[in-house]
Amino acid sequence: MENLNLFIVLLGGYNEHDLIESHNLFIGVGSELSSLLPQMKKSWPGVTHVDGYMIVKHVNGYDIQITEGSPAENKFPMLVVANIGYYKAGQFSEFHKLIPFVLTSERDSISEKLKQDPDFLEGQNLENSTRSHLDDKHIVTAFDVDDVINVHKKIPAYKLELKPSDKKTKNELIMGYKFTELKNM
Repeated sequence: MENLNLFIVLLGGYNEHDLIESHNLFIGVGSELSSLLPQMKKSWPGVTHVDGYMIVKHVNGYDIQITEGSPAENKFPMLVVANIGYYKAGQFSEFHKLIPFVLTSERDSISEKLKQDPDFLEGQNLENSTRSHLDDKHIVTAFDVDDVINVHKKIPAYKLELKPSDKKTKNELIMGYKFTELKNM
C-alpha cells in the first residue's frame, strides 16, 4: 500500500484579465506532490504554478493518519485551515497567512487558536480600517478571519484521522515557484 500524505498547496497564477497574481488553496491526498498535478490544474484552469506546499503530518498535538474511505460528518477532532488577511503599517499590500489547527469540539474557539499567531495579533492591533479583516464576513467572536476551511470535506475519498501524540513530528514546508508544467496541462 502506498504512503498517503496530506498536501496543502498554495497555487498562484492568472485568470483572464488579472493584472496581478492571484492565489488559491488546493488540498489533496497523494503519495507525492506530482501525483496531484492533474487535480491541481483542474481546480484552476488559468495559468497556474505552485508557490509552495505543506505536507501536513502533525498539528496541535495530533498525528495525521490517512486511509481510503469516506470521512465522518462533523467528527471531532477536526483539522481546519484558517486564511487570515491582515495589513502592516506603512505597507501598500494585503498580507495573507494560512494557519492549520485542530478544533477539538463544537465549543472550541477559533479566535483563541488565532490569538496564538503573532501576525494575527499584530493585525488586530492596527486601527479598525486596517486591522486583520474579513473578506467574506466570517465573524469569529471578537476576531475575524477570511476563510476557515474544513480539510476533511476537501478530501472526500479519504478518511483523515487525528490521533493524539506527544511526538512533535515536523510538517514539511516547501516554498518557491514549482511545477511550471501546470501551465501546459
